[in-house]
Amino acid sequence: MNAGVTPIKRRACVACTVAKAKCTPQAANVCQRCARLGKSCTYLDLPQTKRKHRPAAPNRVETLEKRVDQLMSQLATLTGQTQQPSPDTSIPFTNDTGSSRDLEPDLESESTDIAALLDAANQPSHGPDPPTGSALQGQPSIVERGLMSEAEAERLVAAFQLDFIPKFPFVVLPRGTTAASLRARGPFLFLCIIAATVGSAHPLRKFVDEEIMDHVMSRIVARSERTLELLRGLLVHSVWYAYPAERHHPRLLLLVQFCVSILYDLGLHKRADLCGDERRALLGTYFMSTGFLGPFGRPGLRNSDIQLNECLSGLQVAKEHISDAWIAPFVNIQSFLATVDEVYTSLQGSGGIIRIQVITSSLERQLDTVRASIEKDLSICPSSTANALRTELKYAEVRLKDLALREDLWTASPDSPVRTAMLLSLTTKCKELIHTVKTLPVSEIPHITIPTSARVCTAVAYIPAAVLALLNLLSGQSNADSVVLSDEVQMQAQAIGDEADFPNVVSQLVNVLETRLAGLSMKERETDLIGSLCIKMRLLARSFPYQVRAIVGTMPMPAHDGSSAQDMSRISPDANGAPLELQEWQDVYGNLSDVVLADDVQWDSILSDFMSFS
Repeated sequence: MNAGVTPIKRRACVACTVAKAKCTPQAANVCQRCARLGKSCTYLDLPQTKRKHRPAAPNRVETLEKRVDQLMSQLATLTGQTQQPSPDTSIPFTNDTGSSRDLEPDLESESTDIAALLDAANQPSHGPDPPTGSALQGQPSIVERGLMSEAEAERLVAAFQLDFIPKFPFVVLPRGTTAASLRARGPFLFLCIIAATVGSAHPLRKFVDEEIMDHVMSRIVARSERTLELLRGLLVHSVWYAYPAERHHPRLLLLVQFCVSILYDLGLHKRADLCGDERRALLGTYFMSTGFLGPFGRPGLRNSDIQLNECLSGLQVAKEHISDAWIAPFVNIQSFLATVDEVYTSLQGSGGIIRIQVITSSLERQLDTVRASIEKDLSICPSSTANALRTELKYAEVRLKDLALREDLWTASPDSPVRTAMLLSLTTKCKELIHTVKTLPVSEIPHITIPTSARVCTAVAYIPAAVLALLNLLSGQSNADSVVLSDEVQMQAQAIGDEADFPNVVSQLVNVLETRLAGLSMKERETDLIGSLCIKMRLLARSFPYQVRAIVGTMPMPAHDGSSAQDMSRISPDANGAPLELQEWQDVYGNLSDVVLADDVQWDSILSDFMSFS
């Protein structure tokens, strides 16, 4: 060793250096690790001249210790605990290769990301927020592409404000809104309004509907966009949905479910600072989902999920649009129908006649209160709004009687006079509902909403179900060993058939509804929602007399002028089972040449289609 060099001791002892472990001095010439393990602790001298050849560097172990302490402190904050590393804990900074330097970048990365981890812990979910901008922003509209003239677009937007909003006042446009301003502010809403107003026979109807689904798939599904404009547009499109008609209506159900999903994602069901359009969208989604999704067993908005009264009060106070005064009647009657659904769902089989009477009487008193409130509002509503509300009231009256159709509730006494009275009343109420719709002005037929169509399907399904239930009860009361029913039973069956007058009632309804299908071929009518319902209604009317004959041995005979049948005359079928008086049937049912024989029609399948849609 050179005389001018002052020896200094190494920082780590020989044992810790070999083990590549942390060496912390405990006393003079003894480290904590060697003292704990009972090893000999030896420090070697390091010549000063040799250290001078190495570049100066910060104490790396101390730096790493500080980082570990920082991480442990932040981890304790995350878990709600306070942890400190034990002073005698040996933390080897090595990896599989034996290098301690490879850990330093990982620790630096964890140190810089810990703030992001803390922020993420406070969030209810993971990932970035979904986009609020449109994936199709800047795409030219059907007007800019020359598919529709500006004048026609203006006419359709004006028609929506004048004729369509009274039927569904939950999506309104500010006064003075033009087609151009609507396209700029809400292109998706504009597209949905065009689809609702363009008419079934318009050459652009199919194209517009498909473009709406492009928006739904690319924006709502692929990008999870959630905006008020999307919600309002979907409400308009689902309320006046027309194309394509599908069995069990999967697309229509999906659109209404999207409305519910977007409403929840936007938080409209719990926010207290809603604007007018948000309140209307909330109440409109409630009206659609409660009345339409429930019968299909799909989840919708519940009364307990939203503050109906607060939304209604907010609209009444603000008085932004005159149509806001028409919203409360729709919501109140739908709230009552939701109560009916809840009560009926809770009823179990063999509930007892007295219990049924008590429940229906209680619900009838509630309906009287709702009716009195609505009838006061009818005077301030346009005629088209009043007609829609009257249809809702008639539907509520029908619902109060449909317990008579539930066989499981009448197993103890299926032929109870109470049930018989309810079945007769149900038939009458259904005819009144159908009469309300078929007497609408022709100008209102294109504005009929999906809820109204569903109400009509209820009546069309319930009349034959109630009549056949009554006839089955009559035939069961007669002599079971006798093939021919007694004269008294035949007279009662005749009276029931005359009162129902089902084939004529349905045929007249179809004739009215088909006015909106002018210009459509038979194939095009099958893809239109109302068109497909009309086809099935005619088939149902043609099948009904055969169902009657199967029970009582006679068939209701339509009159030549299409009015109510006067008797239950027997019809002698030919060898193929077809009635001989074809001309008289054609007066009511139309052309029979392209229709399968009613005996071959699967009655239960047709009837269940109407039941499910209602």
